[in-house]
Order: sequence, then structure tokens, then C-alpha cells
Amino acid sequence: EIIATRMLLDAHGNVAEPGYAKRPLPVYRRADIKAGKARIKEWDYYFIGNRQIGVALTVADNGYMGLDSVTFFNFDEAWERTVSPMSVLPMGRRKMPESSASGDVVSRDKKHSISFVHEGNTRVLSFRIEDFLDGRPIHGRIVLSGEPEESMVLATPFKAPGHFYYNQKINCMPAEGYAMVDGKIHKFEPDTA
Repeated sequence: EIIATRMLLDAHGNVAEPGYAKRPLPVYRRADIKAGKARIKEWDYYFIGNRQIGVALTVADNGYMGLDSVTFFNFDEAWERTVSPMSVLPMGRRKMPESSASGDVVSRDKKHSISFVHEGNTRVLSFRIEDFLDGRPIHGRIVLSGEPEESMVLATPFKAPGHFYYNQKINCMPAEGYAMVDGKIHKFEPDTA
């Protein structure tokens, strides 16, 4: 277990202290990575769900390609739909936050937008894709609150020098908002989502 704050990477770009932490004690800085820009992969992912529906949202800067993705799950009717617009060679220009505690993620063009914005003690997730399901749009706004004190943070080195995986998973934040798809509004309530 990692129990003290320190830089995630050492001077050679290797994980300084492999292990897990209950909050983001390893300090990630993109500038400390020794790999080329095309090899760095950063992303934010959220899943919001209840017993009837779910929404998965992703914004990624994978160096050689950018990916924005919205998935809608209809558990009652047993179907899902994913649309994932891509871009070429973002190479870090998406300015993904280096910490989950601050920094916003915004990606948009004429046909879609996804944003993850900190507002006080909440995170506001907004999304829109014009052609999502049979030519019809999806859009929504979901507010996450009540971030737990503990999360799961993993600092994992790979065998090759300078290769690593760093991840934080924050689970069970109450969600309130909606997703509108196929002309129907689906609501999320904090006691069930």
C-alpha cells in the first residue's frame, strides 16, 4: 500500500513506488513521461446506471487518436448503442487533467460534445451526439456528488522501462440527471443511480 504523497514517476520515467493507494497519493505529471507523445494514453471514463438504464461516457487522448464515446444501455429491453467519434493525432492537445481533484475535460465538434466539469463539490457530465440512434440524437446532463473519501488508485509498472499503468477508480457517487434518447427522457435519481 502506498501511504505517502510522492511523484508517480522517477527521473527515468519509471513508477517510483508500485502498489495501490486509497486516494491519489502518487502525483502524475504528463511531462515526466519519457515516451513519445504518440505512445501516451490518457482518458476519463464514467458509468452511470440504475436497474433500468446506464450511460457510459469516455473522452480519450491516445496520442495517435482521440476518442469520444457515448454508450446507452437499456437493461429492461436488453439493448445497447455506442457511438464513438474519433480524431487523428491529438498528441496531448486535449489537455487531460493530471488529477481527478481538479481540471475539466471538454471535447466537441459540430456533431457532438462531451464535458466533465467540476462545479464545487460536484462533477457535471454533459453529452450530446446528433446522430446516435437511427438518425436521432442523444443528450443528457448528470450531476455526481458525494465523492467518497477513499477510492482505488493503482500504480503498475510493466516489464519494459518507462512503461506503466496508472489508474484511479472512484465508485458509488450518487447521480442525478437525465439521458434523452430515441425521444424519451430517462432519469437518474441519487438513491438508485
